[in-house]
Amino acid sequence: MSIVRDILDPLSKYRHEPGDPPLRIRMDITNKCNLLCKMCHYPSTVGQPKFDMKPETVRKIVDQIFPYAESVGLACQYEATMSRHFNEILEIVGKGSCDQIGIVSNATLWNERRIGLMLDNPNINYLAVSIDGGTRETYERVRINGRWEKLVKNLETFARMKAERGMERGNTAIVFNTVLMRSTAEELVQLVELGIRTGVVRIEAIRFLEINPDLDEAIRDWEAVMPTLVKAKQLAHDNGIELFLPVEDPRLDIDRDTRREATCNTSDVGRFSKYCEAPWSAVQIYPNGDIHPCGPYGKAFGNIVEQDFLDIWNSKPYLELRRSLARVKLHEQCRRCDLHGFDNIERKARINEKVGTTV
Repeated sequence: MSIVRDILDPLSKYRHEPGDPPLRIRMDITNKCNLLCKMCHYPSTVGQPKFDMKPETVRKIVDQIFPYAESVGLACQYEATMSRHFNEILEIVGKGSCDQIGIVSNATLWNERRIGLMLDNPNINYLAVSIDGGTRETYERVRINGRWEKLVKNLETFARMKAERGMERGNTAIVFNTVLMRSTAEELVQLVELGIRTGVVRIEAIRFLEINPDLDEAIRDWEAVMPTLVKAKQLAHDNGIELFLPVEDPRLDIDRDTRREATCNTSDVGRFSKYCEAPWSAVQIYPNGDIHPCGPYGKAFGNIVEQDFLDIWNSKPYLELRRSLARVKLHEQCRRCDLHGFDNIERKARINEKVGTTV
């Protein structure tokens, strides 16, 4: 019967039950940000209409998509704390079935009440704080409208309030995200030092992606910054901090790497496709409820406000995309995708793997 079915409906074999593998969900609850970072896409969108995801949309997502989730990231392109519904959304996701929820934030809009809500939420697993540079001068030059003193104060307040609650370092963990640019790489040691002071468990450093054609910050000679990377890695290890770097080199204290550090530049693909497995393993949700298989594809396959998730997940656009990726007969959007810029679950493998160094 399956042969007949496949002949009559060649897309039917690409229907898929969500949750195998568990989904990695990325959802933006607003399309606003308070910073104008030089290496970010956001400055080019400033003039566009701004809006926040409605709480009722979040409830539907929690009810229909969270049960299939391995992890959820609240924010990927914008600043989640800019949402006027942020506190209510925290309450909603705190009652959901996924207890591996992270919030990406620049941490400049935090206050004690907001920090308390994040710390007391049972499902918030980590906070990924985006920082570039390790000094006030560099940080404020790159992250326009950011204030270094405010950032540091908020991180220190978070660490104090966490200690007052008797929470262990790994609970509601702080992670730093940083882009290694020509103007920031030499300050990686200072960034590790800030992480030591504020209880950071991990620092994830990625290479610069040329989103802004007018900004030339790509590191082309990694050997020139290798002494800084070596010192930063050793300092991080000495203080129990994982440091993910976009280069692999035996000088980088690799004997003390955790498993996650050792594999941070690898990604598992091949069960469904040798190219990309986004439409089997990931979902990206925009603030208006649009469902995307990934960010780079640039096309919504449905809207969770108007449709049920299972109807979207096995709709014709999803089936056609799965077929194209399984056969590696790529849609135009996939052919244009920078293989080194994204992978299906954003593990940074393709961001980092083409960066090499000489021993």
